[in-house]
Amino acid sequence: MIRYFLLLFSLAAIFAGNAKAQNLPPAPNPIAVTANDYARFYAGLPLRPDSPLQKIVGLPSVRKHSVEARDLSEKWEDTRLSKIRDWAKAEVHPKISRPKVLKYMFGGPDFVHAATVFPGVPEYIQVGLEPLGSLPDFFQMAPGQIESYLTHLNHTLRSISRRSFFITKEMRADFGKDGVDGVFPVLLYFAALSGHDVLNAKYVKLDAAGSPVECGAAEAIGIWIQFKLVNASPGAPAVQNLYYFKTDLSNSGFRAGGPFHQFLSARPGGVAYLKAASYLMHMEDFSNIRNFLVGDAQYVLQDASGIPAAFLAQYYKVDYFGKYIGPIDMFSEYDQPDLRAIYQSGVGKPLPFGTGYRLRDEDSVQMLGVHK
Repeated sequence: MIRYFLLLFSLAAIFAGNAKAQNLPPAPNPIAVTANDYARFYAGLPLRPDSPLQKIVGLPSVRKHSVEARDLSEKWEDTRLSKIRDWAKAEVHPKISRPKVLKYMFGGPDFVHAATVFPGVPEYIQVGLEPLGSLPDFFQMAPGQIESYLTHLNHTLRSISRRSFFITKEMRADFGKDGVDGVFPVLLYFAALSGHDVLNAKYVKLDAAGSPVECGAAEAIGIWIQFKLVNASPGAPAVQNLYYFKTDLSNSGFRAGGPFHQFLSARPGGVAYLKAASYLMHMEDFSNIRNFLVGDAQYVLQDASGIPAAFLAQYYKVDYFGKYIGPIDMFSEYDQPDLRAIYQSGVGKPLPFGTGYRLRDEDSVQMLGVHK
């Protein structure tokens, strides 16, 4: 049980006298709500019989949320995740045995795609600029507040389901409304959606040596979630770790010897996964993280917005999938003639799903690199 949850529910005794929340019963045991309770609640999955959140599942807004969450999960699975999973089994996994670490820079809280392509990884590391956020004390909220919170959370989840990635500017506008103040609930939802039981969740900062240290929300730069696959294949780790860090990856923020640089360096190799990365590593101001990944990662899986294709091909043997038609209008200055010539030569293998900024199957690109 993490210290944060103790804080969330420590005011439960006050709740009984709260006139704004008279329609809700108090939590029967303030310390019994777990991270997994939250994850399953967000995903609309059945709760354990003794979960304190059972006390609110009868609310109309919660019943509505559960139906909408299950419907969203089914649509994700049928329209996207099943296709990605089947493709990864056929094209990615034969080349990449289960990696020890996956580094998803610029991915924000999009854990679901990382876990679908690479299930059972011991450590997932994700970076974005979206705020960490918090988990609500539902027992200090009136029914109307719970309804507003769940409505806004569902809006946020449907937003990424339509695009397959987070837009940081849009998420900044969304987070903070109706109590949904950051990525914490989104990460827990994705953990449950991707078939995990959450074992623990806590805020962390990095010490001078780059080691994660549990801390309070005010000083945290990251969230550390531990979980395990419910239906794990043989050889899967008993405990997996997901780190989300809110940190600057430009050259001014990511420097050799800095805490986050040391954190990544202590976990060498593995896979660099890049999707909808805003072509930032095409800019000199993001050369540090680009050069670090190329020098560190044994494998790279990316769309056209990640490491420049010509630069990638210098260091990796690359397989190409999909079709390259150039960047979307917003990033028109980052057209890659070398990549266009490669695809025009006919080397691209079929890609059965859209990804990144190109959600139509026939317009999407995936590059799978194995370090030379």
